[in-house]
Amino acid sequence: MPNVGLQDATINYRVWGHGPPVLGIMGFGLDQRFWASQVGGITAANSFITFDNRGMGRSKGQVATTIEDMAADALALLDHVEVERAVLFGASMGGAIAQRLAIERPERVAGLVLAVTWARPIEIMRRQNAIARMIIESHGARALIDASLVRMFTPEFFETSGEVLDRMLAAFYTPNGPGLPTPDTLVAQLDAIDKHDAIADLGGIHCPTLVLGGKMDAMVPFFASKEIAGAIPGAQLAAFETGHACMIEEMQAVNDRISEFLGTLGDW
Repeated sequence: MPNVGLQDATINYRVWGHGPPVLGIMGFGLDQRFWASQVGGITAANSFITFDNRGMGRSKGQVATTIEDMAADALALLDHVEVERAVLFGASMGGAIAQRLAIERPERVAGLVLAVTWARPIEIMRRQNAIARMIIESHGARALIDASLVRMFTPEFFETSGEVLDRMLAAFYTPNGPGLPTPDTLVAQLDAIDKHDAIADLGGIHCPTLVLGGKMDAMVPFFASKEIAGAIPGAQLAAFETGHACMIEEMQAVNDRISEFLGTLGDW
């Protein structure tokens, strides 16, 4: 997979398929491998650009402590691959990055897909992040990943698809993989998450927007998705019956809804 060199970072990315471009922006603590459930659906009619945020996966560089810094990396990647306008598909923290990029550089954004994300400080998330910092400090990155998975998926999914999670963890921890993020990178991302507050600016977003939320989300509460859909003019809200990992648990339904949305946009 190719890299783009920035002044203080190297961003690893991949371009899948052909057609009007969609930029996938991944969330906290994860790398672009976690787009696996969406690649097939999106590339049916679009190209899909995925990348690792700095410090994640195979991307390297000085840690980014703000959502604005991460949005700048995403914009630099679009410049590098010579994409003037793209649909931004942001998941969780990636959705916060997508919001900021759409606010600051609307001319580069053809549309938004904002999945299981938020637009302002939320108290339960602040408390969760404080606990996450304690886990990182006492037990390291792997312990935090294991603890986070318990809240990402619904109890029913653990009962019916536990082997899927085991395979996912095995792939994430494989010695041949890109390696785990450093504690400093994870803490910096938590700091960025805690500071993200774009709710007052969302009314200035006028591109087509689809918001995806999980009713059972234990990491980013579903009301946060409703707030975003209510704040962005004309935004559509799609509610799913599972939680933060609805893009995996309800893969087909999520992908069908995204494909329907992309199909209304034409070429850009």
